[in-house]
Amino acid sequence: MENIANVSKRVSAYLLDICLIYLFMSLITGIRFINPTYDKLIETSNEYQEIINDYNEKKITEDEVLEYQKEYIYKATKYGVSTNIVVILVIFAYFGLFQKFNNGQTLGKKIMKIKVVSNSDKKLSVWSYFLRILPTYYIFIGSVIPIIITSILVFIIGSSHFASINSVVVYLFFGIAIMSFVMMNIRKDKRGLHDLISGTKVIYE
Repeated sequence: MENIANVSKRVSAYLLDICLIYLFMSLITGIRFINPTYDKLIETSNEYQEIINDYNEKKITEDEVLEYQKEYIYKATKYGVSTNIVVILVIFAYFGLFQKFNNGQTLGKKIMKIKVVSNSDKKLSVWSYFLRILPTYYIFIGSVIPIIITSILVFIIGSSHFASINSVVVYLFFGIAIMSFVMMNIRKDKRGLHDLISGTKVIYE
């Protein structure tokens, strides 16, 4: 048990990794062949900003803002599906494949001198690393499962209902991520929900 990495090390590694991914995604998000609806996404964002400005200038009511907000969430998700697919691929490639074939370490974990290993001392498969990804919340990005669910639902349900369903899905998985973080702090083995699901633990090198 003495070799178990403490939570502060794990959080530091996580934040470093998120910064790297966010920087990478910021560089490629605007590339047109990756997201052919990028211009519409920017246009939608600008429209929403104009609505907020009108509200601040008392030109429209709060109810009108809330109504447009539903439409904005719907359009932003619809026009961002291509980007969401890239986000998911990057997350699985980095936290899954790269970590698997880099001795259980992302770049953040390498810097913090910690690594992911099997809780039962067995060799971890790539699927174990993929399982660790699913319940995790990524700052600025979100959780993989809600991204997948909402990217599908946006083509099935209308804007009037999408915003509410989207909120339920997002908050549900955010709550799961918070629960996992709490578990890491209160369990003696420092294993979060993602560790329990994947049969992993994080130790010092």
